[in-house]
Amino acid sequence: MEHDDAGTVARLREIRATLFDPKIHENGGRIVKTTGDGMLIEFGSADASLRCAVDVQRAMAARNANEAASDRIAFRIGINLGDIIIDGDDIMGDGVNVAARLEALAEPGGIAVSGTVRDQVHGSLDVAFVDAGERQVKNIARPIRVFMVDLQPSVASRSTVDARGNSPLPAVRPLPVSRRMLRGPRSVWVASVIAIGAAAVFAVWWSTRAAPAPSPPAMTIGVVPLVALDGDAASARRAESITRDLTAMLARASTLIRVIPVPTAQARAAYDDIGAAFRALNVRYLAEGEVRQGQDSTLVGVRLVNAKTGEQSWSESVSLKDADTPDARSRALHAIAWHLSRSLISAELRRVAAQPPGEAAPLDSVLRALALDRTEPDSLKRAREKEKLFDQALQRDPNLVPALVGLAGVLVQKIEYDIRADRDRLVQRMDDLTSKAVRLNESQPTTWFFRSIALMFMGQWNASLEASAKAVRLEPYSSGLILNQASLMTLSGRPAEALMLVNQAMGMDPQGNPGQMAVACEAQLLLGHYEQAVTSCEKAKGLSGDNTMVDLFLSAAYAQLGNAGKATAAKDDVQRSIPGYTIATHKAKRYSVNPEYVRLADEHLYSGMRKAGFAEQ
Repeated sequence: MEHDDAGTVARLREIRATLFDPKIHENGGRIVKTTGDGMLIEFGSADASLRCAVDVQRAMAARNANEAASDRIAFRIGINLGDIIIDGDDIMGDGVNVAARLEALAEPGGIAVSGTVRDQVHGSLDVAFVDAGERQVKNIARPIRVFMVDLQPSVASRSTVDARGNSPLPAVRPLPVSRRMLRGPRSVWVASVIAIGAAAVFAVWWSTRAAPAPSPPAMTIGVVPLVALDGDAASARRAESITRDLTAMLARASTLIRVIPVPTAQARAAYDDIGAAFRALNVRYLAEGEVRQGQDSTLVGVRLVNAKTGEQSWSESVSLKDADTPDARSRALHAIAWHLSRSLISAELRRVAAQPPGEAAPLDSVLRALALDRTEPDSLKRAREKEKLFDQALQRDPNLVPALVGLAGVLVQKIEYDIRADRDRLVQRMDDLTSKAVRLNESQPTTWFFRSIALMFMGQWNASLEASAKAVRLEPYSSGLILNQASLMTLSGRPAEALMLVNQAMGMDPQGNPGQMAVACEAQLLLGHYEQAVTSCEKAKGLSGDNTMVDLFLSAAYAQLGNAGKATAAKDDVQRSIPGYTIATHKAKRYSVNPEYVRLADEHLYSGMRKAGFAEQ
């Protein structure tokens, strides 16, 4: 920083955008807050947090290998597994404090974990642990058992698998007496990483009692009745109600997920023979947890468990305050159901990616298509490959709703990225796919979401808004569905109303996402609020990286403000993504033919594109 503070900050931002943030997202983490040279991150499990930390540190080691010693940036990471206090979007408590102390003990480029983390992780990360003994640290009364992660363990120290296929914990080596915990003399970016999960006793119970089972269908999950820890009748009724709500919300979260409620009697039988119980269910995953009454709140903990191996891959806790309105409690439960669904889908994407293609089941072909969003950077190539996989799935199962809506989404991408695409043919197919999906499953918000997009492309904007509103009625706590309604409102020539819906979505998802900023940017541009449009578009780019439409809106907004240099740079980004992009190219896509939208686009978008240097034809 002393040598080149601006350059260092720019490099840190680049590392965040290209390495840290994607890895955090990939492993289901949530950035709680940043502190200049540090960050606090929350994960659903010890496995996920350590996997993310290992990937980041190994990637940084590879980057630094090509840097001069004076130019290297190093990170220290501390990971703890423990109870926390949730205060809005912030977290605090002893579990957080311990992670911060562990970070201070780590070497630059290293990872320090607590004994609870080491006890929870499984033997699939190709790391070993160096026992650093018990440490007394500031403001923590009890000593902390500390382990340093060896990112390049010897073959002898790595985890092995026994004859029954069980993976023991990674090996632990004692810390040599002569070894010192070095503290680098240069500035380092500190990352304190928190993993939140179940108490060790629960994870051990599942892993030791689970029996091998035949491979059940993809995306299947059994929801086990939550356990009322207080044991009284009122707590039992509360746990039953919360289980029922979570089950319904999880079923609505995605067309991919098949939810199977577990009868109470069968859940009890699992205590005697868990393998037999869940073979009977024929599911890949289990959602289980407990409910406990606090002083002025109900504490709910939920976990995602691999039904075959017993491995816990995600967990989350929430405090439902007694003073909360029913709506606030439902929003909190919806957040858990949503995070659970994303973790389940991520786990299934990893499973399918690790398998040879072979003769995949129809739903596995759908999952392979979705996995391309993480592996194929070329937008048009990705859309074409996904189209093939969705078509393969539909050839084998013409009524597979996830494939129907997935293919409809791909056709939107082809309209966006392929300047030679036959728009009318693609829209007609979108109409066929989405109308069939709605007929097959009209109670699923996702089918109405995609139906609303198809109707907008068909010029039926009132019907489009009604389909979107139906999706929101089915799942009123989804910020994504409300954001879709905002986007359609813009395309209907009502950008001021769109911004109101964007604000509503932001209130439900205050962490923000690139979609919110992108929709806000277009609406602000069409209203002539160019400075606000630039701010929103820049935020969208910072959160998501490449986004052709954001670059297009940004170019027009900069040009309208008279900033020719930045307008040209944004225009060049569009041209790199889609060579030969012109004003006529954008008009030919006919995202909306609503007269008021067309008028606003002529006044603000197309005139801005001309000023930015886009060709007319």
